[in-house]
Amino acid sequence: MLVAALALSVIANGFLLGFVARSIGAGGGLAVLSESIGSAYPAEVRAEFRRLLRENRPRTRAALRDLRQARQKLAATARAAPLNEAEARRAMQEVRVATDALQSLVQELLLEALKRTRGAS
Repeated sequence: MLVAALALSVIANGFLLGFVARSIGAGGGLAVLSESIGSAYPAEVRAEFRRLLRENRPRTRAALRDLRQARQKLAATARAAPLNEAEARRAMQEVRVATDALQSLVQELLLEALKRTRGAS
C-alpha cells in the first residue's frame, strides 16, 4: 500500500517535469525552463539564464532524457502485477537521481547567470 502511494506521488510529481521534457523535445522547452525562474529575478538574469540554457542544450536534453527514461521505467514497474517492491524502489531511486541531476544542472546555470550579471564575491 505504501509503495503504491509513493509510486503515485512520484508519478504525479514527475508529470510536470515530463511536460517540460516533452516541451523541450518539441523545441519549446528552453522557454519553459527559462520561464520557470519567473519574475523572481531581474530581466538581465533571466536573459543570461536563457542564453546559458541555449548554450547547454545538449546537457539539458540529456538530463531530461534520463529523467523521462527513469519515469517510464517507474511507470512500467508500477503497472506490473504482482508488484515487485524491490524493483519499484529501485525505479523510484532512479527517478530521484535523474530529478536531482536535472535540478542541479538548472541551478548551476542559474548560479552562472547570477555571477555574470550580479558579480561574484
